[in-house]
Amino acid sequence: MGTWSTELLGNDSALDTLGEVARGEFSFADLAEELGADYIDNDAGVAVLTLIEVALAVRGQRELPQDDEGNLTVDIVGALVDDERARWLLAQVDRVLRPGSEVYDLWREAGDETLHEWLSNANAAIGDLRRGLGPSSSTITSRSADDR
Repeated sequence: MGTWSTELLGNDSALDTLGEVARGEFSFADLAEELGADYIDNDAGVAVLTLIEVALAVRGQRELPQDDEGNLTVDIVGALVDDERARWLLAQVDRVLRPGSEVYDLWREAGDETLHEWLSNANAAIGDLRRGLGPSSSTITSRSADDR
């Protein structure tokens, strides 16, 4: 895992996700398929958390993260992480932030202090997005991301 901080965007997989978004190559349908597996691989788990940060930026709660080339704009990501998809992302975090998710398991291997710092950052972002979406964000639809 190429990481340089416990921040949600402080790793290579997050930058890869941002690059896919900037190039128009990101697919929620593919992400939903990856998340349907018994074991969630690192890239899928990181993608969920990265897109939560992007959703926060679209709602003015964070600075818009950038890929390596600085190509992301609110116009590009605004439609990608609309309220429905943001709620869908929130519905995925319970599986991403526990054993059975490679990203969680890798942080756990890094040690308890590091794991707790990463989880704190993840939970802060999740809480901010839930508050940003309002009361309906606690009512998550079971509809998959590709049912649109």
